[in-house]
Amino acid sequence: MLSQLLGTLSGVVIGGAITFLASYVNERSKWNRSQATRWDERRLQAYSDFLIVTRNMHTLSARLVRIRAGDADQHGMSVQEGVVQLGELERERVQRWQEVQLLGGPKAVAIGDELNRCTWTLEWFAYGDLTGEADWLLIIRESYRLRKDFSIAARDDLGVAETGLEVPQWRDAWTPADHMAEVRGRTPALP
Repeated sequence: MLSQLLGTLSGVVIGGAITFLASYVNERSKWNRSQATRWDERRLQAYSDFLIVTRNMHTLSARLVRIRAGDADQHGMSVQEGVVQLGELERERVQRWQEVQLLGGPKAVAIGDELNRCTWTLEWFAYGDLTGEADWLLIIRESYRLRKDFSIAARDDLGVAETGLEVPQWRDAWTPADHMAEVRGRTPALP
């Protein structure tokens, strides 16, 4: 009788422990999934916001370069108005970049650093501190390539698609003039 009671009691205890363990593992798994989803959503937003403001800066820089070259802006913007807008976009880009640095994967952050350098170089052209049509055409091509590479790295970090592209090997040259020399060295000449 005692052995029967102990057998029943041990069965109940073991069953309760297994049920508790299974519930704990299930709840922990749900919590981990919800956390991963939450951070993926935040990373997606950070990547998207950074790319949008960066693209807007590139577009505005191109408009300012055309205005400085003597072309009329189709919206009637002056150089002064454009410079003010570019400054506002720069402040927003810095904020968005901080979010990418906090939430982004290492590959996206590395390419984002180079995209920032390219953006600064485009700003220098927009401000008239750098000139030269051949260099301008090179840096425009470079900006497109970097935006594309950043998008691919962001997609990879978010698990959207597997990509087989290699991470570019960037050199540590931080001024826009050095950057242009680097771009000239790795970009084929235009016909």
